[in-house]
Amino acid sequence: MKNLKSSLNSLQEKARERTVKTQDIEYDLETLVKRINNNTIKLNPDYQRRHRWPNDVSSRLIESLLLNIPIPIVFISQDIDVDDELLDRTPRYTVIDGQQRLTAIRDFMTGSLILSGLEILDELNGAALSDLPPFLTRRLDDRTVRCLRIDSTVDPQVKYDIFERLNTGSVKLEPQELRNAVVRGAFNDLIKKLSTYSDFRQLLQISDKELDDNPKIRKMEDVELVLRYFALRNGGYKEPRKLGFKDFLTEKMTEFNGFSSEDIFNMGEDFKFCISAIRKFLGPYAFSKHKVENGVSVKRMSTFNAAVYDAILIAFSDKNNVSNLEEKKYTSGGFNFKNISILTDKQRLSLFEDDDFFDAVSGSVNDLGKIRTRINKVIEDLS
Repeated sequence: MKNLKSSLNSLQEKARERTVKTQDIEYDLETLVKRINNNTIKLNPDYQRRHRWPNDVSSRLIESLLLNIPIPIVFISQDIDVDDELLDRTPRYTVIDGQQRLTAIRDFMTGSLILSGLEILDELNGAALSDLPPFLTRRLDDRTVRCLRIDSTVDPQVKYDIFERLNTGSVKLEPQELRNAVVRGAFNDLIKKLSTYSDFRQLLQISDKELDDNPKIRKMEDVELVLRYFALRNGGYKEPRKLGFKDFLTEKMTEFNGFSSEDIFNMGEDFKFCISAIRKFLGPYAFSKHKVENGVSVKRMSTFNAAVYDAILIAFSDKNNVSNLEEKKYTSGGFNFKNISILTDKQRLSLFEDDDFFDAVSGSVNDLGKIRTRINKVIEDLS
């Protein structure tokens, strides 16, 4: 506490910057649904998360409304970057916390949610809004949802902090879902698009038959892996940083959103080139982890490993200086892979016999020392 007096100015400045102004707003369900449908309350699942509430969870929320059980406050923001006024000059709001709840309410009130999994009002299982008896529809007419409006802030890191602290839903937002909500822009759109690239999905072992159920997709881990590539490439993994890795990725995403449309397009082509080359020369299990003895895999420990992904992908990109690779051309027949340095499958397997490399692809995937070690090890093999 001795230094508190000397840091008073800094403390006051932080308190001013981080203080959030709020306002209570209460909507009846009919008004709430109208505002969602006319986009004055933005409820786009792509904006926040890839919708993950199962039908029975949504149904239990409706049951709570019917039983007059309080539900959590919904947090909304009148953000500068989305506050385009409509013709009637009504401002738009975006949802910070409560998107799943509002989606469930909207779906039930518009007839698309059929109740299931109810234990108290189990007689309503299989019922839609139109099936409810009059005394229950009157209860819904009387229910309101309390919203807390948070004033906008231009600092994406502050926004991220607000989202994280208010992330109180029954299914927690993952780090990339939070970034998707607060660090919007052209680069964010790019990495979501790149996450659907067919070669990338094959390397991540994502089958087209399980897109709706794959946890990498539902939690936006696939999108975060694309972001990792751009954050770590071109020597980014060597950068000294005071931030934790989670905040480092958020900072990089904010930076890339400010790039020109041409630069962002070229970044996408760079990523596809690297992924296509690795898929072509190392096969669909290029990012798998192995236990290797005498140059032979005695056990494949995983079909995809994020640390192995870092090591091979970033080393390939940086060693070949992909952003400036003159030989890289895309035609209707695919990329031109002339004059590139890439591991052979034998070299890839031999990496796992190196104790330092094996340790660097084990444990925490975000440990800075391990990230540097594993990428440098692969670069050495490419030399």
